[in-house]
Amino acid sequence: MAGLSKPREAALRVLVAVEKDGAYLNIVLRDILSASDMDDRDKALSQAIAFGTVKNSVYLDNIIKNLSKIKLNKLSVWIHNILRMGIYCIKFMDRIPASATVNECVRLARRYGHGASAGFVNALLRNACKCGDFLPEDTSSPEYISIKYSYPLWLTKKWLSEGYTEDLFRSMNEEPPITVRLNTIKALSLPDEFVKSDFSPFSYEYKGSGSVENTPSFKNGHIAVQDGASQIAVMALQVKKDMSILDLCSAPGGKTGFIAQLLENTGEVVSCDIHSHKLPLIEANLSRLGITNTKTVQNDATVFCSEFENRFDRVICDVPCSGLGVLRRKPDIKWTKSDEDNLELVKIQRKIIDCAARYVKKGGILVYSTCTINKKENEENVKYLLDNYEEFSLLDDFKETFGRQLLPHADGTDGFFYAAFERK
Repeated sequence: MAGLSKPREAALRVLVAVEKDGAYLNIVLRDILSASDMDDRDKALSQAIAFGTVKNSVYLDNIIKNLSKIKLNKLSVWIHNILRMGIYCIKFMDRIPASATVNECVRLARRYGHGASAGFVNALLRNACKCGDFLPEDTSSPEYISIKYSYPLWLTKKWLSEGYTEDLFRSMNEEPPITVRLNTIKALSLPDEFVKSDFSPFSYEYKGSGSVENTPSFKNGHIAVQDGASQIAVMALQVKKDMSILDLCSAPGGKTGFIAQLLENTGEVVSCDIHSHKLPLIEANLSRLGITNTKTVQNDATVFCSEFENRFDRVICDVPCSGLGVLRRKPDIKWTKSDEDNLELVKIQRKIIDCAARYVKKGGILVYSTCTINKKENEENVKYLLDNYEEFSLLDDFKETFGRQLLPHADGTDGFFYAAFERK
């Protein structure tokens, strides 16, 4: 490692693992940085480079294609990602001198490429310092937006056809806020590094330095990290003390924790997940928050459970989905999805709806939610429930639009959809 920039080398290893091995960006980044002896400042730089490079990979590849005589598929995965990383720093990280970026990338090319790689990387990155963006001339075209904001062309066309504008793509590339929920079971106020926000009566934004999970507020169970959209969906349940509530797809347990908090540790929350290994994680999180009115159950939400039939005052099903609403936090998943995958997800979602509808008591409320922006998984599933279960009707706030789509540029949340139904 001597003579090399540790933050860039760590970022490079992350990028190669994501592309070559199909690793999840967040997980491999955590593993590589936790094994590193870098200080917090260098780890933050490495994370920023890795996230930024993945987030902008189409834009970066478009520049490489226009500057290189070698086709992208002929480049080694190491040299390809050194170039991406270098161009990202040149184009997006003004505080780092371009000359320093070029020099460090050349050193990495000597280590991870063959003899001629260093010269190739040096020449291309120096040209990148002087070139433009090579964007299409038609700024309203799907191709322009796809390249500028680095989204697959199929997804770009889909969102544009559904009426979304360039604002959505721009906001999905921005740094998301860290939103937390005040846990009133253990605390009634928070230090100044947490600033009140309006998503729920308990919502705050973390403005401090360092990881929120290292703060005393987190360690003492005074807060739970939970996006504003998730808090809004739980509020739609209209929770009242002593109710029996089912969280049908609960891992990692954020909604369960909020429901239990609103119940003030009365009643009962049954928290389900299909994977048994996730239940201890849910239980540990709830224990940190001082919650005592929950029960965790391994359960396949697509298979009817007779023990749950007509049992619950409230049911929330935050179903498995394409996850396109959380691209600010997980930019790598936009390269692993396809429209065909979404169709398979809809089948699973409707099986869950079929079960969830039978678990709600008469007069009870069912909330359906996803963390995606896709009418097939959202509004069309709402219509499916209404068409097949006449005893359910949408609550007044959702009738005109068949649910509510939250968006980062309009609402300050992740891309998130929810709808609330009452069983007559």
